[in-house]
Amino acid sequence: MSAEGHLGSPDRFQRYQHILADFSRMVADSSDIPALLQLTAVQAARGIGINHTKVLQHRPALGDLLVVAGLGWRPGVVGYTTFGADPGSVPGQTLQTRQPLIIYDYVSESDLRISPVMREHGIVSLLNVPIAIGGAVWGVLEVDSDTPRHFGQNDTIFLVTMANILGLSLHSRIALQRSMQEAFDAAGALATQKMLLRELEHRFKNDFQLIQSLLMAQGRNNVDEGLRRNLRQVMDRVAAIGMAYDQLSPAGSGGIVELADYLRALCGSLNQRKEGIQIEVDFAALRLPHERAVPLGLIVNELVTNALKHAYPDGAGGVIKVTFEIIPGREGALFVSDDGVGMGPPREGSLGTNLVTSLVRQIGGQLEQMKQERGTGFCVRFPLVT
Repeated sequence: MSAEGHLGSPDRFQRYQHILADFSRMVADSSDIPALLQLTAVQAARGIGINHTKVLQHRPALGDLLVVAGLGWRPGVVGYTTFGADPGSVPGQTLQTRQPLIIYDYVSESDLRISPVMREHGIVSLLNVPIAIGGAVWGVLEVDSDTPRHFGQNDTIFLVTMANILGLSLHSRIALQRSMQEAFDAAGALATQKMLLRELEHRFKNDFQLIQSLLMAQGRNNVDEGLRRNLRQVMDRVAAIGMAYDQLSPAGSGGIVELADYLRALCGSLNQRKEGIQIEVDFAALRLPHERAVPLGLIVNELVTNALKHAYPDGAGGVIKVTFEIIPGREGALFVSDDGVGMGPPREGSLGTNLVTSLVRQIGGQLEQMKQERGTGFCVRFPLVT
């Protein structure tokens, strides 16, 4: 009988109990985080009875999920391959919603991007669960099957339990490292301020994840493709705002965003959207209040997303460049350009155009379309008010 036939059997349930008991004991004995992550990948494969597993770590500064441990992948995947942290990516969807996700037929999912690595290994079905640390999602634990697989409730419970054990272990080790670092802080008040700011950021992030969950549920329950497309656009905008909270400066009075880090993370997430198109970035360092950084992030999100959708038809490849410069006289200049087929001036009345125009006005700036031999380029100039 196939593995699917045993999913609900007492033998498999008992096997899960034994593996989780072994895993808990080995986790307690492991002090090295990379070894702990690889142990998790191995034990997940052993429990589910599968050849491909991976542990992905969310990197807020880069806007992606990095494969940090795994089993069954070709050399060059673990430690190098990244997935998007947005809802269009399988692990990104779990990151955003904090819920387990089962995909029975990966290649037929129209709302998800097909990863080249997953396609290369012939992955058909998968199950992934969030790894949470102290109220925030640290990453994702995923098992992948190269044959059709119906993951059941026992599989989900087993993997969730394993992810929870891993999260608790990581939390204690990271907390210990943080405590050792904070021992060098000159003032106890500074450590307290950092703790309060982290708590505030976690609460904001949880709120954004709840919004993403609601929007995703609404999209899945609606057969209108146009409405689903609009909901995905709204989800992308919510994710762009959420990234700004990831970049809040822990120093000073709070509410300050390192603009270069924020835009780099945002472009890192957008870079996962379409194969064959690279997003090149070059940002001058600048610290801005949160309320001025978020409109700039949303402007970048709209202009880059528009280029990804329209500038490269029929699978064409190319480069989208996003740069930020500080111009003498206390003025900032944000440039977004592509080398695609050219899209002409912005369409008046469209939601994206109206949103960009409103955001530019919000920061007291001006939007200009640049002249260039190929493709389309925009420049947003605005006064620097820090």
